[in-house]
Amino acid sequence: MASTSSILRAAWVPDDDPERDWESAADLAVAWVRQECAEQGAVGVLVLNAFGAEQQIPSLQRFAAEHAVTTPRASRDRVGRGKGPVLAYVPDERTLDFASGLACGSSLTVVESVHGFPLEGWARQLGAIDLTRPDEQPEQFDSELAEAIDRLDFYKNNGFGDQFGKQQAQRILRDLRGAGLLEREVVLGALAAKGASDRAVRNLGKLIDALDRS
Repeated sequence: MASTSSILRAAWVPDDDPERDWESAADLAVAWVRQECAEQGAVGVLVLNAFGAEQQIPSLQRFAAEHAVTTPRASRDRVGRGKGPVLAYVPDERTLDFASGLACGSSLTVVESVHGFPLEGWARQLGAIDLTRPDEQPEQFDSELAEAIDRLDFYKNNGFGDQFGKQQAQRILRDLRGAGLLEREVVLGALAAKGASDRAVRNLGKLIDALDRS
């Protein structure tokens, strides 16, 4: 996955309002990514969990007709890498990972589904613009939480799959829980924004779940 430094600008549409339908959410994201494409003189990319989702929403359908559209299961060669702004629609961990790689050196906007992969931590880590509240400043992390996220990022290289990585992560997570700062989805989203692979994010989620059961 791309790191925070390789994505120039980020935006998102949070899944936080039952009155906002998926079409309205997509419309906000499409408008933003179109502006990014115009400013960068680049072709955009729509990234989906699976082909066909774009046919349900007019703005996505139009965007897909004018730009590239792909999924993690498709060949990356279809759209290149780091070529232009990316819109990821309700991504899970794997799709977000894929979309972030494509957005390398450009910009990324995401429509969140909390049932797919909650993005609050991702947005806070990247300082992503909330397209439903574009005039508000993105929320920052508490310094203790930010330091812990940096430490988790340091040990992520093997996807928290080796014994040493697991032990270090468990120690950091216990400290966060003791400080009352362990919010599962926030931590996972932040690690995703810092470049953790979808495998690393899933493994860290399992470690948090095991800690919560202990």
